[in-house]
Amino acid sequence: MKMVIAASVLALTCGAAQAATCTQSGKKSDQEVTYTLTQGNPDAVVASACYSGTDKEKDMSGLVLGGVTGWKLADKTDDGSDYLDGGFDQFGASTWSILNPLGYQSVLVTLKQSDSFAAFLLDAKAVLSGTWWTEGPGKSVGGLSHASVYFAGEPAPAPVPLPAGAALLPAGLAALAIMRRRKKR
Repeated sequence: MKMVIAASVLALTCGAAQAATCTQSGKKSDQEVTYTLTQGNPDAVVASACYSGTDKEKDMSGLVLGGVTGWKLADKTDDGSDYLDGGFDQFGASTWSILNPLGYQSVLVTLKQSDSFAAFLLDAKAVLSGTWWTEGPGKSVGGLSHASVYFAGEPAPAPVPLPAGAALLPAGLAALAIMRRRKKR
């Protein structure tokens, strides 16, 4: 019987995502917060770190996580403003999804509770959705001041429309033919 239970537990946990988690102690000893965020299954979170204070106080453009810096605020859950193209598509009680229509190279999500926050560097090429949770002061679960999305790097270059690209090929071939004729003379 013990073998069956152990095998069942192993089977259930093998397919589960490995969540990116970090814990930050607040100014008071009873303000420790554990932040967890997953991106897809298997989990695609690249890096995570916890910080004291808030992401509003910290110069997020100078934050270095996973070797990436130059973060620009794209969206926040505690106001209705849009800062860049994209941001949260959905942010619910335990799930999230992000739109990145311009194809920024790097995506960062911050979760803020109490007097600390966590930053999670996402894989911008993977599905931008997953789950989140916090456990904080008084063992409150799911408490959150706000969540934010930041983008860094250059947006992906816009694709050349096929009709314009198709017209360039014959024009280039014609230019090569003219240059070849001039060279023969």
